[in-house]
Amino acid sequence: MPLRCIHLFGSLFETLRVFEMQINIPHSITALTGLFVAFAPITIPCAMTEPSDLDLVCSGNSYGSTGDPFPTTETVLFKMENNNVVTITLPGANKPSKARIISSNPIQLKFSIDNMTGEYFKFSGDLFLIHKDGRFTKLVCKLKA
Repeated sequence: MPLRCIHLFGSLFETLRVFEMQINIPHSITALTGLFVAFAPITIPCAMTEPSDLDLVCSGNSYGSTGDPFPTTETVLFKMENNNVVTITLPGANKPSKARIISSNPIQLKFSIDNMTGEYFKFSGDLFLIHKDGRFTKLVCKLKA
């Protein structure tokens, strides 16, 4: 869900809370229903939109399998096309690797590549990579400029 939609929902709920505090409880239920009906055409299309193509730059830290207290910084390119093709370019790689999707839902995309499993959380933009050698990488993704 785009950040503008989350902001819109937060503003709507704050407005409803303040409005409810200003009027009697029996009248507030009717008023809240009326406000919901008024705002539904605006909020529902916003909630339903999800970009089918993502081109992201993800940066964060990679932690060694021995619990190294000093993580290394990494940048990864992550691309999703038509909600089903995922490519990821790791540091030092000459070309992107195509991932196999394990599961996909409105909250999370789980995929695997040769030597790792990845999970991308669509609401927060977090990308976690769990390497088979025991390393763990935690990244935050942003749209590529």
